[in-house]
Amino acid sequence: MDARTLTTVKQNIRKLKKDKAEIRASSKDPKKIKKLQRQVKLLKRESRVLGKQKKAEAAAAAAAAEAKAAAEKAAAAKAAAPAA
Repeated sequence: MDARTLTTVKQNIRKLKKDKAEIRASSKDPKKIKKLQRQVKLLKRESRVLGKQKKAEAAAAAAAAEAKAAAEKAAAAKAAAPAA
């Protein structure tokens, strides 16, 4: 997943909300408004999925870094033990 993807989806949601406000102010066409609401709903669903993926990737990276640090610490302790 690209970090820019989530940002792009959120920007699209903001744009559609502005379009919806303009339509409500001018023509009040219910079909157009309903179409925009559906698009916003789908984009929000996509942004939630992307957000969960991003959070899971960050957690996996943190766990990997923690495991690496623990392995390095154990290796350093093992190397220092015979010398003492």
